[in-house]
Order: sequence, then C-alpha cells, then structure tokens
Amino acid sequence: MNRLVWCIILILSVSLPGCSYIGEYVEISKNGTVSREYLDVFSRWTREKTLYSQFETRAYISTTKKSREFNRAYLSEYSRIYLVSDQEKETKERLLIDQSAQFTEFMFYAYTPEKESNDFSNANSIWKIFLINKKGERLEPVDIRKIKEVTPVIRELFPYVNPYYGSFYSIRFPREGKQSDASDQCRLIFASILGRVELEWKEGS
Repeated sequence: MNRLVWCIILILSVSLPGCSYIGEYVEISKNGTVSREYLDVFSRWTREKTLYSQFETRAYISTTKKSREFNRAYLSEYSRIYLVSDQEKETKERLLIDQSAQFTEFMFYAYTPEKESNDFSNANSIWKIFLINKKGERLEPVDIRKIKEVTPVIRELFPYVNPYYGSFYSIRFPREGKQSDASDQCRLIFASILGRVELEWKEGS
C-alpha cells in the first residue's frame, strides 16, 4: 500500500507544472528545433515562482520580460525557423521597436489548481499585478490579455506553456522616458488572497 502511495506522489510531482522548473523545460526544448542561443536568452529573461500552502501548490507563475535583447533573439529565431525575408524581418523589427518604445511588456504563464483562480485578465480578478521600476515607483498595467490560441510556435518559443494545465498572458505597463534611457531593473508583483509572487530583474537581466 505504501509503495502505491509513493508511486502516485511521484507521478503527480512529474506531471504538475507547479512542481517543475524552467531549466527542465529548456533542456527538453534543446532537443527540438529551437536553437540553444535563443533558449539561453529566454532563460536569462525568465523568472518563476511557486506558491505553496502546507506542501500544496497554490499557484505557479513563470514570466518572461520582453527586453530589447529578448525581442531581438525572438525575432531572429522566428526568422531563422520560417526563413523570413530581410524585408519582412525589418518590418517586424520596426513594429517591435515601436511597441517597446511605448510599453514594458511581459509574457507569463500561470497555473492554479482551481481554474476559477486563474483569472488574471478579468476585471474583477482575485489578482492585483503591478510593476516597481528602478526609481521605486509603482506602475499599474495598461492591459492584461489572455492568449486564447496557444499555437505550436508559442509552445516551442515559450517552453513553460502548457495549455492543458494553465493559461498564457501578456501584460503591458507604460514606459516612461526614452527607450534608450530605459532600465531593465524592476520587480513584477502578483498579489492575491492565495499569496504573493514577486519576480525581480536586474540590469542586463
């Protein structure tokens, strides 16, 4: 009987995303079509945390900051995989630059055992999300958008995403000042009745 119980625990610990680590996802992805160069940059700009209560997972959040370095790596990898022409690549690059000049954007994946708690994009969400910049100022999000269609491209380039367990989101904050003066140093905070997740990025990640 004890052996059966331990087998069940082992299976659950492997299958639940809240019990996994970003490094494990990256190692798995390195065996696929995504380049090691992209995954190295992806790892550098990704943070994760799991909330526990009496050894039970309350929430798991993994977040990637769309820094200038990450955006360049993402565009380069996408262009490499899909053989994008130079002209199309330049167009996409200009679009990324324009968006980055206006917003600080993060992509995040969230898993909660109770699906009703995974409501980050709802107006009456149990979660409050805000950004603390280098100056210590608190910034409220401009928008939080749930990515409803998780494509194979998303799953390969953001290997922590598992649509069968959790949800994938985009969150944007206003960018103050010139992009050239922007700092990567910040803290992204998710607060709720379930607990608080605090993720930190320093200069150069």
